[in-house]
Amino acid sequence: MPRVTVVVPAYNAEKYISETLDCLCAQTLRDVEVLVVDDGSTDGTAQIVSDFCAGDPRFRLLRQENAGVSAARNHGICEAAGTYILFLDSDDLLTADALRAFADVLDETGADAAIGRLQSFGAVDEKYNGYADALAKCRTIDKFNKTLLWNFLVGNKCYRLETLHRSGVTFPQIGYSEEGAFFMEFVLSDAVTKLTGTTGATMRYRRHDAAKDASVSQRVSEKLISDFLCAMARIRAAAERALVDDPRREDYIQEILYKGDYVLISQFYRLLWQTDDAMLRVIAAGHRTFMQDMTDETQARVRRLNADLPTLYFDRAEAAKNPLVSVLLPHAQAETVERLYMQSMPLFEVFVPEGSDVPQRWQACENLHVLPRESFFQCARAQKKGKYTLTLRRPCSADSRTLRFMMRMPVPEPLKERAFSAIFRAIQIAVGR
Repeated sequence: MPRVTVVVPAYNAEKYISETLDCLCAQTLRDVEVLVVDDGSTDGTAQIVSDFCAGDPRFRLLRQENAGVSAARNHGICEAAGTYILFLDSDDLLTADALRAFADVLDETGADAAIGRLQSFGAVDEKYNGYADALAKCRTIDKFNKTLLWNFLVGNKCYRLETLHRSGVTFPQIGYSEEGAFFMEFVLSDAVTKLTGTTGATMRYRRHDAAKDASVSQRVSEKLISDFLCAMARIRAAAERALVDDPRREDYIQEILYKGDYVLISQFYRLLWQTDDAMLRVIAAGHRTFMQDMTDETQARVRRLNADLPTLYFDRAEAAKNPLVSVLLPHAQAETVERLYMQSMPLFEVFVPEGSDVPQRWQACENLHVLPRESFFQCARAQKKGKYTLTLRRPCSADSRTLRFMMRMPVPEPLKERAFSAIFRAIQIAVGR
């Protein structure tokens, strides 16, 4: 029996899966099995995995018709033979000692699951996740520790397989936050009595560039929003079952509601220009549901979090009529437009001259205004409605958080209004963009 089974779901993963399998080959713990579940890939994924399997008997390829990542992981659970099990996505990595650290701490403590560190890399500066770090430092983690609600990613956790089977928990068939629903339903189940952390294990989470990677930039959909709300409802139901007559119940439920609304607004609403009004209606309904069950204190937390958005407009036309920032692009280029529409502060309008290089998916946006080239600035100044004006005369690849950061900057309003463009440029210089 291997000490650890690693389940890798893979769908059209040929771009990165070799790196993932290489990191598993390089683990200092040798007593492992790796189950790669090919979820009906149509590219070269299966061949790449087959080559690994031919060279290392610890690797095994499982194939299924395309059924989604949850079905692939559940397939792996059924086939796993290890004492412990870990789920790693096909573009993520583990540090070389990760599996040994997980197995050792689970052996030593008898815990049902262990949580390691989490490091982002790729299209972001490399950094460690503070929530994961706080948990990884704990020898014993209370199963009702609210920090667990802020650490849903799957790859920095290793489970005792016997406990997982006893809990009856599997990955739900939803397309967003299925990892969080799985993890929290497991943690809150009667089968789990002890959780632990280890700083010796790190999962490296690959972040993609949303402006360039279609798999990321096309993620916003009505189904995904509904799936997320379903995941949060499952977590709340699991918490209510686990905390019957417990004095911690209300405080814990409030944290679930806050986390739910936080993600709903930050991951979906703030990408307003990638949505449509049908999606916005789903977001609005979810937001209302969360807010109506919140205490006044929790609602105040939500308002502070979204202080850069004085009003949440759940209608694109209304949002376009009420911009905070007017962006003038006299020499509009596709990358600059892409970066603008990825901004997490969506209350802006964009002015471009006729003939500008605007990507097709943004051309129908209600907040885009195409003006005559010869009188561009005159027309823009006459039409703009934003409190702040941002003029970009050069190509720009701004971080998606820039406008939000600027809205929250403790700068006197008269100065911010006068020097908005200069502040923006200074931020880009500071971060090397």
